[in-house]
Amino acid sequence: MDSKDILLLKTLYEEKNITHTARRLFISQPAITDRLKRMEAKFGTTLFIRQPRGIQFTSAGELVHQYCLRTEKDYRQVRAALEGLTTHPGGTLSIGCSNVFAKYHMPRLLPQFQKTCPQIQIHLQSGFTHNLYRDFLQGKFQVCIVRGDHNWTEERKFLWQDALCLFSRDPVDLERLPDYPYIHYVTDPLLQDVLDDWWYSHYRETPRTIIVTDAMDTAMKMVQQGLGFTLLSQSCGQDAPDIRPVPLTQSDGSPLMRKTWLYYRKDYQLVSSIKAFVEFMDEQY
Repeated sequence: MDSKDILLLKTLYEEKNITHTARRLFISQPAITDRLKRMEAKFGTTLFIRQPRGIQFTSAGELVHQYCLRTEKDYRQVRAALEGLTTHPGGTLSIGCSNVFAKYHMPRLLPQFQKTCPQIQIHLQSGFTHNLYRDFLQGKFQVCIVRGDHNWTEERKFLWQDALCLFSRDPVDLERLPDYPYIHYVTDPLLQDVLDDWWYSHYRETPRTIIVTDAMDTAMKMVQQGLGFTLLSQSCGQDAPDIRPVPLTQSDGSPLMRKTWLYYRKDYQLVSSIKAFVEFMDEQY
């Protein structure tokens, strides 16, 4: 049954008369009679009882009429919901987010976004950039907030950049840095490549690693205890305000920065939750 059949049955039920129905719908009586016969043939049962002065619905016809009413109601609700997406976006939003951004930015951003769009259900997963970006390409996330530049041909937005720094409780001589104990935070491979390039552009010796950890907080606590130095993003210094970060510089003297991007697909405007989040982030950054 299509929308024309539903309208025909609804009108016929109200009029109980083919002539009056034809007049209301601007359809010829033979055309209505033919459609009713085809409808009965499709359902394989009698839907109507023809009478001299009108038409009566059988029990099967009553059942089909009720179905038509529910279908029409569902259609109106869908139309209303679609119209409301522009002012009240809903649905779900899956976000892949790098560890640093998730820890130092998302606790502020998510409550604001949920206040603006309370009907959107958010699923956030933090982790290393290379894992998140791979999962994003495979469709696991609708948007991806990761660090570094990637060979992405669709949409992206620059959000923020953070300096890479040396953290040490005690003063260190940068020229003799390989002599100091190093607390190695096992970070994202892409970031590790950046740090390795920086290190070996300044020193011939390898770091004197004494501690290896995969947790930023653990690395910073070890530094606070005076066990050695570590290399982290400047944001991580928020957890240790007593330790002053020393920005790493490149060979030309410029600071070594790490950019964070919001990646999303070019058809994002077709999904209200993604569109709302992209516009929200555009206002924030």
